[in-house]
Amino acid sequence: MTRPSGQVSPSQAVAGAVAVVVLAIATAGALDLLVRRTPQRAPLGAPAQEEVDTTCPASREGSAPVVVASDELIECPSTYDGVLVSYEGEAVRAVLDRGAHAWLHLNDDRYALDLGPLPEHRTAVGGNSGIPVLVPEAVADRVQIVGDGRHRGDIIAVTGVFRRAHPADGGGPAIRARSARVTQRGDVTARPIDGARVVIAVIVCAAALLAALVARPRQR
Repeated sequence: MTRPSGQVSPSQAVAGAVAVVVLAIATAGALDLLVRRTPQRAPLGAPAQEEVDTTCPASREGSAPVVVASDELIECPSTYDGVLVSYEGEAVRAVLDRGAHAWLHLNDDRYALDLGPLPEHRTAVGGNSGIPVLVPEAVADRVQIVGDGRHRGDIIAVTGVFRRAHPADGGGPAIRARSARVTQRGDVTARPIDGARVVIAVIVCAAALLAALVARPRQR
């Protein structure tokens, strides 16, 4: 007896159903493994449930530069407005040329100065933090790499005056550098191959191929 083209036999239907079930189980197992392998870590070195003191110190005065972090400048802008500060961070995003000067955005968070870009290690330790810095054109010309998902940017140390509403930055907080230097060169970040993800991908592809071959109707 000749079966019409495209008709599926009962054995083929059962085999196809089994293949679909196997594919579903393999996919569910793969997703579960990926979820288990995704880092869910608290910020490294951060005290659990510790209250942060947001009280701003009195206005700083003096001729010596004050070493600051971007969080201090953002949370207490009045304290440091007009103060000579010393700041260090990773050049990220882009270098914006403005003739005799250029804008850099320098980040000083854990990703910038310690761990590197998130895709490199997949360990979340909070958000990004940084401050715009207006540097002389000669300094901007020495910047070779800016940070992104695939690069660590050059680390730059600056000394300059902080303004909580810098007119050249549209009224935003920024530092106008009097001096700046590159203290560390950036580089391309390493993204190691995850062996478990490769194995999972092979299993899922093999299961899908098996299901397609079993469910394909035979021509007689």
